[in-house]
Amino acid sequence: MTIKEFKLNESCIDVLTRMKPESIDCCVTDCPYKIIAGWVRIINEWDECSWVLSKRKDWSKTDPKWCLNRWRRVMVSDWTDCSNKWLKKNPWDVASAVKDWKMFQHNDISFSDWLPLLYKVMKNWSHTYIMINARNLANLQNEVEICNNTEEEKEKLKNWKRVKKKWFIFQNLLVWKKWNYTPNKYYMQWAEFILMLRKGKARNINDMWSPNIIEIPNIIWGKEHPTQKPVALYNYLLKNSTETWDWVIDPFAGCWPIVTASKELGLNYVAIEIDEEYFNLFSEK
Repeated sequence: MTIKEFKLNESCIDVLTRMKPESIDCCVTDCPYKIIAGWVRIINEWDECSWVLSKRKDWSKTDPKWCLNRWRRVMVSDWTDCSNKWLKKNPWDVASAVKDWKMFQHNDISFSDWLPLLYKVMKNWSHTYIMINARNLANLQNEVEICNNTEEEKEKLKNWKRVKKKWFIFQNLLVWKKWNYTPNKYYMQWAEFILMLRKGKARNINDMWSPNIIEIPNIIWGKEHPTQKPVALYNYLLKNSTETWDWVIDPFAGCWPIVTASKELGLNYVAIEIDEEYFNLFSEK
């Protein structure tokens, strides 16, 4: 058999809306969410000097060559490697985005926009893996557990009353120990989270000896996408929740790790990426 593949440069909402219900066996995705621009600063056109002088105690770092960049809004580093992850081909666009709690042009989508549609296309007994940071974990988990209920049922859930279960069900919280850390005032960030969900009845993963702390090295140098994850991470998850020729989906494909992993495992796939720049860059994989 030949692997069936769909690479789509569209909104995941449009694609999921027209997909056949209960047609996907597994989902692995690194979804958009609000971010904080740690270790970078936004310098506005007429605010550079006042901002630097008011915020910087180290006057050696107020060199005009460093802080002044008139007639445009620009992002500058805080002299740590951490800030480099926000850099992109057009740093001015990223600077504006980061200041608005987002990193990409199409970052305005909320969990409630796409989770009900994803629920519709997932088969019963299927597994869904969503990568998330600690700050957004609670919001995501709250949303996935009520996303497919009516407004009346959602209100009952908020009041802790029992209602018929018609939503994603929490299965596990996986921790990806990525072996590189992000500087932070409140403990170094050495891990990310993966929320594992199921639809319908529970079923075992293929390798029940698999630990929920996943030790796979992150990509440190030469990233082609700001939030690029290693293909090995996708492989680890897909191996445990699919069989050969199953259908998998990634609604936010980025640099296509789902494509590489699916081909390696003999899986059919649907990869969706709305950003035309990244779609054109990686669609030949």
